[in-house]
Amino acid sequence: MSSPASLTRHDWERLVDESRRVFAVNEVDRGDVYYHMPSCHHYPSLFAWDSGFHAVAMSHLDPGKAARELETLFRQVKEDGHLPHEVLLPHHASHPWMRMLQTWLVCWEFDRSGASYMVDPPSYHFAAEIVFRRTGDGDWLRRLWPEMRRSLDHILEVRGGRGDGLVTIFHPWEAGTDMSPQFFSALGLDKTRWRNILRSDLYPTLLFAFNRLKGWDAGKLAAADRFVCEELTMNCLAIRACRSMAYLAGESGDAGEQERYSRRAAALMEALDELCWDESEGCYFPRFGSRRPRLARRRTADSLMPLFGGLCGRERAQRLIEEHLLNPEEFWTEYLLPFNPRDELAQSDAWVDRHLWAGHCIWINFCWMLSIGLDEYGYRDEAREVTRRVVRMILREGFYEYYDSRSGEGRRIPDFCWPALALDMMARFWPEVAGGER
Repeated sequence: MSSPASLTRHDWERLVDESRRVFAVNEVDRGDVYYHMPSCHHYPSLFAWDSGFHAVAMSHLDPGKAARELETLFRQVKEDGHLPHEVLLPHHASHPWMRMLQTWLVCWEFDRSGASYMVDPPSYHFAAEIVFRRTGDGDWLRRLWPEMRRSLDHILEVRGGRGDGLVTIFHPWEAGTDMSPQFFSALGLDKTRWRNILRSDLYPTLLFAFNRLKGWDAGKLAAADRFVCEELTMNCLAIRACRSMAYLAGESGDAGEQERYSRRAAALMEALDELCWDESEGCYFPRFGSRRPRLARRRTADSLMPLFGGLCGRERAQRLIEEHLLNPEEFWTEYLLPFNPRDELAQSDAWVDRHLWAGHCIWINFCWMLSIGLDEYGYRDEAREVTRRVVRMILREGFYEYYDSRSGEGRRIPDFCWPALALDMMARFWPEVAGGER
């Protein structure tokens, strides 16, 4: 008999039903174009890392649809290997006029075909591994492999061409974490200055225009040193992507590619250890600047992401978990897992809550990634507890873009797809109630 605190088969069934409903609301199926919008209410486009998360969740509902979503995504890879952050594919929107305004405001982000010049953290290679493990479809993998390979190599080589072994982003949105406090110093924000609100609203758009003038050329942007960041979520998802590609190459019998991607994953982790680890703080920080690189010593869940990469040394992983993730003054709060630690937010002004990722927020994709990291480093009970609290929160509030880390209340955009990642969390850490899928 399960305890009152345990998840149940009924919880799984409720989560499945709500996931199906939200995916149906956001589904786009037009010929060879198949994907899910993050939310038709606000984001009616194909977004790269979102589609990776969608495929992971959808693999528990309909593996065939998960495979189709990734096929649509990898079909967007450009000749040079660039997989855009966003592509304005056919879609339906609840408020089309709002989307037209949003697109106009960031028009410098897109080329003439409606593809973003930006990149996204490569969630989609790990998603492809998960889908392949569920389907075993070798023909599907062979079809996707050339674009999977080119897109990851583009990130590793074009965005990793500065010579220190790390991948570089040139806009905060390329991290997926928008206005994260880790970017405040690079953006010139200071909590005592009244112009923070105006500057933080205008900076992303102005940076789009600047980067467009430079042709989004990695070499020119690095030399200009306007916004140059070796960021942890991007680099740790690149590590995980390399590990997934090594696994898939091994399944395909390509020992050379398996070895190449294994080496690249190890080299990325070695660079993170050398350049981004702070021994006194016991965690990692993103690195800013081209001429005089410096660490942005602001803790967020991003600082814990080497756990998800999976190649962090045991001693450092233990410090990340014991000193930070499980610390009730930081991340182990009543509602799990906050992106910004409690002690950092206690020193922030109220204006930060106006911006995505800057305030009291829980993002389900980070809960999913860090729960996997906990489990792989031997903290399975803690991964189960994260999952239990996340599922309870989602079932109480519904599917939202993010949740308030003080109350668990759903925030901002409803019918958002990311909470469906809790399906994968339940399947991994509560298989006894999720039908024994794993």
